[in-house]
Amino acid sequence: MTSEVSSPEAVRRFSLTQEAYAAIRTMIIAGEMPPGSRITVRPIVERLGLSATPVKAALMTLEREGVLESKLHRGFFVPELRVDDMREIYEMREALDRLAGQLAASSPNHLAIAAELRAKCEEQRRYLEIGDVDGYRRTDLEFHHSLWALCGNSRLQRTGEQLMDQMRLGNSLSARLPGRVTLSLTEHLVIVEAIEQGAIERAASAATEHIISVRKTFMDSVSDTGTQPNR
Repeated sequence: MTSEVSSPEAVRRFSLTQEAYAAIRTMIIAGEMPPGSRITVRPIVERLGLSATPVKAALMTLEREGVLESKLHRGFFVPELRVDDMREIYEMREALDRLAGQLAASSPNHLAIAAELRAKCEEQRRYLEIGDVDGYRRTDLEFHHSLWALCGNSRLQRTGEQLMDQMRLGNSLSARLPGRVTLSLTEHLVIVEAIEQGAIERAASAATEHIISVRKTFMDSVSDTGTQPNR
């Protein structure tokens, strides 16, 4: 079995599946395949120049991660997330980021972790000063990716990435509301300072409070418009 898994053909199949996975995920997250869209194999095969096998494998992986949903006898679709879906995702993020904050602050490398996160905050500040909201949002995501990657728990990191993908399918309005970007930067710096000082409970609380704050902004924005995301 070992020789079969490590054979050149098996490696090639894995590589092609990874290529298909990355391309399809990018198309979905970028909005090229909007919520409610049916995802069929043939157009993707033709676009990517791959066979159907790696494309099908990639679609099944994306379904397991919540980026696609499968409907019986109908195929794969980009999910249409409702307010309750987003609420559940934010609740998961609260628990996840709390643990990431705890682990980062208790790590022997907490000073190095804090330094890297602070550098992300400085990037955010520069984008904020020039009014580049898209650049700010990108570095905002990178801050959280870095927190998950550096906290020392690889499973937490993978779960965080999957939740972030699902959140991006929902609604990006909260990051564009007046004052939200400034508030997020302030909240990020509170997390960084707690990690820097090795204050485990304070880092956990700061990470949790940040996600609660973002969730409240999002829910308020949905309530104000009287609409549900992607509906």
